[in-house]
Amino acid sequence: MGRIGLAALMVVLVVTIGCVMSTKHEITAHITVDIRQIKEQADDIIGFIEGETDELPSLAAEEAPAAEGDSDAGWLLQHVREVMGPVQVAYAQDLKQDSPRVREIALKLRDRRAKIAELKAKGYIGEDNRGYVAVRPHEDLADDERKNEVQRLVAAENEDRKDLYKEVVRLNADRNATLSVVERVFAQAYLKRGKSGEHFQLPPEGADFDAFKASAAGKKLGDAAKPGAWVELP
Repeated sequence: MGRIGLAALMVVLVVTIGCVMSTKHEITAHITVDIRQIKEQADDIIGFIEGETDELPSLAAEEAPAAEGDSDAGWLLQHVREVMGPVQVAYAQDLKQDSPRVREIALKLRDRRAKIAELKAKGYIGEDNRGYVAVRPHEDLADDERKNEVQRLVAAENEDRKDLYKEVVRLNADRNATLSVVERVFAQAYLKRGKSGEHFQLPPEGADFDAFKASAAGKKLGDAAKPGAWVELP
């Protein structure tokens, strides 16, 4: 290969690498936006469950803007998707339909909400950092019959929550959603809505915990606010 040919090849390689790196940053930004979309969905669903609204807002994602450019640009994006591997699904076509399944599960959770709220107020149960409720140590639960009743209610609640989270994952498959991500998002949404006297397991070390630590509740808890710790909200 002559020097001119080699130089041309080097230019192509540099441009290609630059395009891939730029596209990678765009994909990362797109995924961040998608997580915010899931957070909005979580707020809407929990708002419906907690009776803030009688209508469950549509969960259909907004249509992504069409890629600019000609067919060559489309071919390049397809090539980048193949090169980038797992992140390629971030460019999948956005969801256009709503989910009757989410509505069905949300109604079941809404119907149970008053009982769950009562158990929280009594200190029998709390919210863990994965988006589920958990039985807490309490002297009243030394009575086996009462404890079994609480455990049955918790099991039913968590089963419905998991089904809900799985459906949210399905609705956001094009957003690289996973069950653990959706669980974490809902756990954060419940924590932000927590009432004084309720028990919560704080997020593990990371951005979610830092955000709570900087909140009014986190500042009131002071040194008691530790990653993964169970606390009573002030």
